[in-house]
Amino acid sequence: MEEDLRNLLGVFVSDARPPDSPVMDESWAALAFDRNLYEDLAPSDVWEAWLATHRELTDPDCRVWVMSVAQLSSGGSPLGVVPTMDSLREYWLKDANFLRDHYVFSVSSRSLVRLDQDVTLFAATSAFVSRCVDGLGGLDLMMSRMDDDFGSGDDDSEGLRAFLRENTKALNARDAGGASCVP
Repeated sequence: MEEDLRNLLGVFVSDARPPDSPVMDESWAALAFDRNLYEDLAPSDVWEAWLATHRELTDPDCRVWVMSVAQLSSGGSPLGVVPTMDSLREYWLKDANFLRDHYVFSVSSRSLVRLDQDVTLFAATSAFVSRCVDGLGGLDLMMSRMDDDFGSGDDDSEGLRAFLRENTKALNARDAGGASCVP
C-alpha cells in the first residue's frame, strides 16, 4: 500500500502548495479547504460525499488507507480504516494524529486526500470529484465555499482564486462538454 500511495503522489498529485496547483494529471481535479476552520479538518458534508463516492465506486466494505507524511518518509505502513467519518475521527483522535500531516487514499477508487497544517486537499479523477460536487450543490457553490474558506478578497493578492480554478479545471472542461475520466 505504501508503494500505491507513492504512485498516486508521483503521477497525479505533487507536493505543491497554494498558490501552485498540486494536480499534475489533466484528468484529475481537486477541492481545497482551510483545514483550521473545521472540526473534521474539512467540511463534514464534503467528507461524507467523498466517502460515499468511494463506497459507490468500490465494494462498500473497501477500506480507505491513512498514512502520515512521517510514516511515508520512514517506510511505515498505512492503516486501513472503514470509509466512514466515525472511523476517520477515531483514527485522528488516537495519539493526537490530527496534529500530523496525513494522506487518506484509495487505490481502487483512485482518490487521495492530503491534510497538511493549512489545507485539506481532496483530489481524484474528474469523474469522482464531479460526483461529489454534484451531490454538494454543484461547482459554482463549491467554488464559492472554497473561496470563502481562503478569504481571497477582491484583489486576490495571494493567487488563491487562481489556485482553486486550476485545481478544478478538469471539472470545467467536463461542464463545457470535454471528456471525463472514468474511475
